[in-house]
Amino acid sequence: MMVNNRISGCRGCGNTNSSYGCCESTNDAARNRCGTLGPFAAVDRDCISQAWAGGAIIGYASGIVPVALTSLAGGLVGVPFYIGMGTAVPGVMLANNTINLTGLVNEAITVPRNGSMTAISASFEVTVALAVVGETAVVNAQVYRAPAGSNMFSPTGVSVNLSPPLTSLITVGTTLTGSASFATPVSVAQGDRLLMVYTLSGTTLASAVTGTASAGISIDN
Repeated sequence: MMVNNRISGCRGCGNTNSSYGCCESTNDAARNRCGTLGPFAAVDRDCISQAWAGGAIIGYASGIVPVALTSLAGGLVGVPFYIGMGTAVPGVMLANNTINLTGLVNEAITVPRNGSMTAISASFEVTVALAVVGETAVVNAQVYRAPAGSNMFSPTGVSVNLSPPLTSLITVGTTLTGSASFATPVSVAQGDRLLMVYTLSGTTLASAVTGTASAGISIDN
């Protein structure tokens, strides 16, 4: 039986025997204004779709490139890795925690419109067994940003530490994961460049871990 009334139609005809699911009046039953037959619940009385808030998800993955992260004695970051879309390259972290890609391989993506970064998820799968004796190392994923026309990237705070932390013996296949949402979104402007950076830190002795990396961020209007 056709359900068609002013609650579940578009100015429904009120004729439950009608073979049309959306008509202007009982005198216009032969005209289907919604292009939909059968029971339905209209979102808008005039069949006008509601505005979509909009948003995008940007994905990153290291592909077949081994991501070999290192940390320095004293808990400092050693060699970071820049994760692209199916590729990854080692990098250098400057003393002021910035990254300069001038003349280097570009793994950054360019933002096509204004928006706000609201969430991040990341993972890291260990591909080489290792032992972290008496220490705890942490893998971190963070988005760095450079304004349009610049190769100088700074941390945005859109960041997540992956769990579990690396302690004792770590076997091949161990997967670290993490997700974070941000009550105060981080704004990005059209033309900004975003770089996904993985780092290892936290140990008092130099340490290293090798694996594959993948991450995603959401950018909303």
